[in-house]
Amino acid sequence: MVERDPLARQAYHALLEGLAPEVERAGDAADPEEAVELILARQPDVVVSDLRLGTTSGLALIQALVQRGFTGGILVVSVMPEDPYALRALEAGASGYLHKERVGHHLREAITAVAQGRTYLHPETAPHLLRRLLEPRGPKPRRPSLTPRERETLELVAHGLSNKEIAARLRCTTRTVKAHVSRILQKLGVEDRTQAAILAVRFGLVTTEPW
Repeated sequence: MVERDPLARQAYHALLEGLAPEVERAGDAADPEEAVELILARQPDVVVSDLRLGTTSGLALIQALVQRGFTGGILVVSVMPEDPYALRALEAGASGYLHKERVGHHLREAITAVAQGRTYLHPETAPHLLRRLLEPRGPKPRRPSLTPRERETLELVAHGLSNKEIAARLRCTTRTVKAHVSRILQKLGVEDRTQAAILAVRFGLVTTEPW
């Protein structure tokens, strides 16, 4: 957990101990540089980080972790408004965003989703944020050529489903889904599912509601 306020860290841990005792605590850090080294050394499944980290922003921390090869999930928990900060966090490489006002009811849900490789946004704000992603910002990248099954897979990825859940929807094996996802990432020219989901919305390949 990366959080400057020690009282906030204690509150989060107390909350998780009560709601999700199965979650193991890998370590805490208040300093972003210290956090990067600690995270890379211990390789936790999920990093929970604030955006306000003193002289270094949480976005810079996320980018540093991605650039140095961290493959776990990153969940941002912040008081900053979800629009536009959730979008900025996702574009930087985060896997999810949770406003601090929602922590009491949704922290376990968010951590579980990110640990499973899914993208987490609160259900009340996700449709609005997806519409914001559709707004044009500069030249639109070239639309990739995807097969019908790859488009179906990409839409489910964009809605945050895991490979197992996608396999159940499409009535195929998880191995087949992994192959589809790998080809999709290659065609989109991105490195992870979150970036693929963002491009999918910009290309108009997904709806704002899962089917």
